[in-house]
Amino acid sequence: MEPWNNLLNNLDADEIESIYLAVCDHRLSYPFQTTEPPPSPQRHDSGVSGVSAEEDSIKLAPRSNDPLPSQTVSTVNCRKEQPTQDDFDNAAWVSTKQNGKTQYWAPRYTASPRNNTSQSARSLYISNLRTTGIAQSTPKGCTAVDLSAGSGSFAFSYAAAGIAKVLCWDPNPWSIEGLRRGAMKNKLHVQVHHGAQNQSKAVRISSKTKLMAFVEPGDKAPGRIHGLRNSLPPVTHVNCGLLPTSRDLYATAVAILDPRLGGWIHAHERYRTEEVVCEANKLRAEFEALVETLDRQRGYLTDVEGVFRKPVICHIQRTGSETPGVLHCIVDIHIPPIRI
Repeated sequence: MEPWNNLLNNLDADEIESIYLAVCDHRLSYPFQTTEPPPSPQRHDSGVSGVSAEEDSIKLAPRSNDPLPSQTVSTVNCRKEQPTQDDFDNAAWVSTKQNGKTQYWAPRYTASPRNNTSQSARSLYISNLRTTGIAQSTPKGCTAVDLSAGSGSFAFSYAAAGIAKVLCWDPNPWSIEGLRRGAMKNKLHVQVHHGAQNQSKAVRISSKTKLMAFVEPGDKAPGRIHGLRNSLPPVTHVNCGLLPTSRDLYATAVAILDPRLGGWIHAHERYRTEEVVCEANKLRAEFEALVETLDRQRGYLTDVEGVFRKPVICHIQRTGSETPGVLHCIVDIHIPPIRI
């Protein structure tokens, strides 16, 4: 790592781009495509409060939204805060096909999504199973939200699973541009809004729009969703894919779930191998506290009643390891509907 950092620190932008293009030509000249259903089930976690044995598990490759090794040095220096359309058009873009959906990314400015293949496949199948009943119970279907969307790995899977609307957040404009290009290639109607440029304007979603993406941090989601409440189906799925921890997004995720229907939050964390179950249960307790606090603020609970919704861990997916002894885990937590 250090030799690369030293090298890239002493190169001009054109020289760095040549390196990236050479790497792309060598490593990404073939598609990373997965179109088959998930393989046979693996074991499920035990000893976790509320763990369900109803869903299939698949072996997933390691994934990280962390910057590429060189990004910590060179990408920040050459990235514009507000790239223009000319910047996008003149940049080096590469593509891959995952689960039948094309994705684009600019390797100088974003990490490769290729390690998301198996995980986004799991989202596709699980989303389809879990949202069928909910989608049929509402005239408009339901909405899925990705608070750290990247170039769209999970968003495209949600759309393919039959979710009516998919809302995405990412503060990196290059990631959202990749998502936009992928959506167009996959024939999904997409709207993109640059948060800093549209704070004073009311955002509206078209009836034909499948994906709506915001170039801003995920914690802006509650205000946006509140403004769209009359034209947006209820939110029943929230993906918190920010690593090494998505803890800063948990309050946001709880706030945007529809309280009448409840839903699922997919939390991404890194745990030591021997502490996965223990830490997941601590995480469930954190969500329980967040739900109780929010329900009291909304007037759903009183001190006299003393009854509140209890989140349940449905599944823990160990997706792989990039550090010895540390696993990237996706903890699927179900928040039950409010009792009115």
